[in-house]
Amino acid sequence: MNIIFKSVLKEEMFSFIEFIKLSVIDWKSFLRTLSSLDSFLHTQNSMEKNLDAQQLACWLDGLNVQLSTKQSKLSHIRRFSGYLSTLGITIRLPELPRNTGEFKPYVFSADEMARIFETADDYMLTSLNLNIAAEFPLLLRILYGCGLRLGEALSLKWDDVELPAGIITVKAAKHRKQRIVPMGGELVRILSLHRTALCFADEGHSLILKKHNGQRRSNGSYYSIFSRILYELGIKNLQTMKYGSRGPRIHSLRHTFTLHSLLKAESEGRGFMETVPFLSTYLGHEKLMHTDKYLKARHELYTKSHTTITDYTRDVFPQEL
Repeated sequence: MNIIFKSVLKEEMFSFIEFIKLSVIDWKSFLRTLSSLDSFLHTQNSMEKNLDAQQLACWLDGLNVQLSTKQSKLSHIRRFSGYLSTLGITIRLPELPRNTGEFKPYVFSADEMARIFETADDYMLTSLNLNIAAEFPLLLRILYGCGLRLGEALSLKWDDVELPAGIITVKAAKHRKQRIVPMGGELVRILSLHRTALCFADEGHSLILKKHNGQRRSNGSYYSIFSRILYELGIKNLQTMKYGSRGPRIHSLRHTFTLHSLLKAESEGRGFMETVPFLSTYLGHEKLMHTDKYLKARHELYTKSHTTITDYTRDVFPQEL
């Protein structure tokens, strides 16, 4: 990879990235952060090898990302500042406001899900790209049926799926933590048909969802299709607006899976406290609090469930300070 920095700190940034490659698996996240800061400094024509809190705050304010992402980028800069201090260069870091925890995920109603699946199944009739049109309904069922993240689903290979046992091994998971995900019988049936279809027959190590050349598609390919479907159905889609919005989007299928799984467990007599730890592990969450955020659904659709969740979690999950 040809790494090019242009700002007054270009040499230090390059050396830091070369160093961080040796100790951090996800070193590319540091590269993205420094590349963004480098572009900002280059645009500002900064000539002195020092950064103050005001400069960094200005850079962060210009990023159209969530607060949690800004906090993550600032942690990268904090590590970079430690490296710079060994070279006699000082960086003063700004303070960021703490996350207020106002995350409210969008959860599709049963009627919305039915219409989304119906429209996706008919997509082949209007799409010029028959390959992606054939795969998209399968992708939606994997996301909704297993609660996977989009990146996890797009990275699945046939070797990761045990159809007789109805199990998926998620290897390309967030935080690089693998997990085993059971599938429902209908999804196993659909995957089996997909696997045995002549046009999809391939080696086990190949991707389940892929381009004609066998390469993985970009997330954006599916974002655009899903946005088009939501628009056609009249479901307001904030995905095309400011990045980081929490309106209906393809990741909302994961939120919908979570709440619907909880409702199903409740209907079968399993209590909230009994279900959530297993659900959290199934989703690959590091903390139960992460799963709790997924359960704050649309009040107008899930009033009873929201009341139940609130009553259970009032004294279980500590408030973020």
